[in-house]
Amino acid sequence: MATVYLIGVRGIPNRYGGFERLVEVLAPHLASQGHDVTVFCNDDPAVNRGGVDEDLWMGVRRRFIPVRSGGPLGTIEYDWRSFKEVPSGAVALIFGYGTGIFQRYLKLRGIPHAVNMDGIEWRREKWGRLARIWLRMNERAAARRADILIADHPEIQRYLQDELGKDSTMIAYGVDDDALEPGDRSSLSHPLLDQYPDQSFSLVVARPEPENQIHVTLDAFERSSKKYPMVVLGNFEINDYGRQLRAKHPDVHFAGGVYNAPVLNELRRRSSLYIHGHSVGGTNPSLIEAMAAGALLVAHENPFNRWVMGGNASGLFFTGAEDLAAHLDNPPAPEVRAKMIAAARQRCVEQFLWRRILDEYDDVVARLLKAIR
Repeated sequence: MATVYLIGVRGIPNRYGGFERLVEVLAPHLASQGHDVTVFCNDDPAVNRGGVDEDLWMGVRRRFIPVRSGGPLGTIEYDWRSFKEVPSGAVALIFGYGTGIFQRYLKLRGIPHAVNMDGIEWRREKWGRLARIWLRMNERAAARRADILIADHPEIQRYLQDELGKDSTMIAYGVDDDALEPGDRSSLSHPLLDQYPDQSFSLVVARPEPENQIHVTLDAFERSSKKYPMVVLGNFEINDYGRQLRAKHPDVHFAGGVYNAPVLNELRRRSSLYIHGHSVGGTNPSLIEAMAAGALLVAHENPFNRWVMGGNASGLFFTGAEDLAAHLDNPPAPEVRAKMIAAARQRCVEQFLWRRILDEYDDVVARLLKAIR
């Protein structure tokens, strides 16, 4: 059995994003296999209510790391303090390459580690010139020093080989088996469920970032006949882009974040169309979750989304506001809708079940352990 440290997420349980959802599932699984598992977490008072240095959550040690700085400097400080605490004799799983230069510290101490390289982060529109230089430098450092590279999508795997000359192991994200058959939902309670019955609204779930094409989605809504209301879930007060969208589109229902997974999946299932605008990155967890939930998908046309959905059988695609507006005004007939939803769920069964994903991470840990011995 191994001593395993997980680095690079903001914390568990997940209230943040895709990596946090992965670690929320992976860390307890590794602990159930007999490993001694530690996850570094932000010292968030909403999670660390006792103000302790560490605690136990579902068999996993959560190590809370306070930082003095905010913003990007705070992230760098948080990661550095996390890297420094990994002891000799352990193995590490790192999520993201934003501070790949710190992997040198693990290398010098003989600590085998794998890095999930996430998407092509430096291409995101939100980053300025200096941030892009920093990210590209760290991307190369992470790829050079990792014992194992993990790509979450074939396009990322191809990028790592073509651009960085590195082989990688492809491991996507997952969904639970029971997400495909959610059972009785009558006990679910949330104001949005009271407000919106089946197929009475279009839905977007995303962070307010330009590469998520939310501005395009809302422009499409304004061009459409507004047959159904548009509901947007997420915190749109965290940056100027989000605040500007709220101000520009008063007819859109910005409903804030929904962190209860069954409620969120029921909203996905109820929506007339679920619009997934993510245009940069690999396998996006929210897209898989929407597929499993039984949403009718309209995704931004790019190789990442097309591979995840398995092509046209599982949903619709858009390239700009004009064709998305056409989808909003002319949703598929009920029989076509049912076939697309069934195809999307079958794609999840074939490619994205957590039990298969976890088996693949078990193999990564086993390979890292061999590097110690």
